[in-house]
Amino acid sequence: MKEGVIIKGIGGFYDVLASDNQVYRCRPRGIFRKLGITPMVGDRVRITPQSSEHEGALEEILPRKNTLIRPPVANIDNLAVVVAAEQPSPDFYMVDKLIITAERMGISVILLINKIDLAKTDVLKKMKSQYSGSGYPIFCVSGKFGQGIEELSKAMKGITTLAGQSGVGKSTIINRLNPGKKLETGKISAKIKRGRHTTRHVELLILPHGGMVVDTPGFSQLELKDVDPIELQNSYPEFDRYRHECYFNGCLHVSEPNCRVKQAVEEGNVSKERYDRYIHIMEEIKENRRNLW
Repeated sequence: MKEGVIIKGIGGFYDVLASDNQVYRCRPRGIFRKLGITPMVGDRVRITPQSSEHEGALEEILPRKNTLIRPPVANIDNLAVVVAAEQPSPDFYMVDKLIITAERMGISVILLINKIDLAKTDVLKKMKSQYSGSGYPIFCVSGKFGQGIEELSKAMKGITTLAGQSGVGKSTIINRLNPGKKLETGKISAKIKRGRHTTRHVELLILPHGGMVVDTPGFSQLELKDVDPIELQNSYPEFDRYRHECYFNGCLHVSEPNCRVKQAVEEGNVSKERYDRYIHIMEEIKENRRNLW
């Protein structure tokens, strides 16, 4: 029996990259269907190779550390949040929601600025000023010309998924990361200055430095209906060094007196722009919770 990772699902079969660096096309045992369990791309599994070359039976799915619904991927290690240095203009509200999703699931965050070859606006300066306190690494790349791709590839350990607005160049970046697998790329609509989604399936692509990357359709709209206020404020790493100095235990850093986080914002030690969006998201989830009752 061998262990491996599901890298692709095709019509009831699953391609598994095994520990011997061979890919086996596997059919899951009937027990999975009886138990209502569907294997996912990213699942760590045990397989039994069969007599046919590079075929096998999927015997066991090992415990998942996290799962995404859209796209259906398991065991994500990194979320690379992609924005464009030029069109479309960055939606930092969406960036924050993606980060919150990752923080809640124990997924490391990478901030990725694409299209630096077209840069006319100072997106890097904005990203650094708003996110430097969070500790997230920021990479600048050109998916079109390959600038910065090697450094990005080295940072992608384990399984990485890309997310961001349509038109920021996710598929173009993946084509640079893995030239052997060309994905269709979307063109920017001149009318709305946004891209069209082009990804049609989920597949893990193997990178030269040993990591794996999956293209991520969706994520264009994120709702945080199941997030509670305490969980939200714990999703901001830049609050960590201040929250224990707040006067009230469980301070949400909104309207409470003697709030150390609000003081840090006033002192310029926490980004005011990111804090203002935090307040907006807090009101949004409170409203969602009120509607549930």
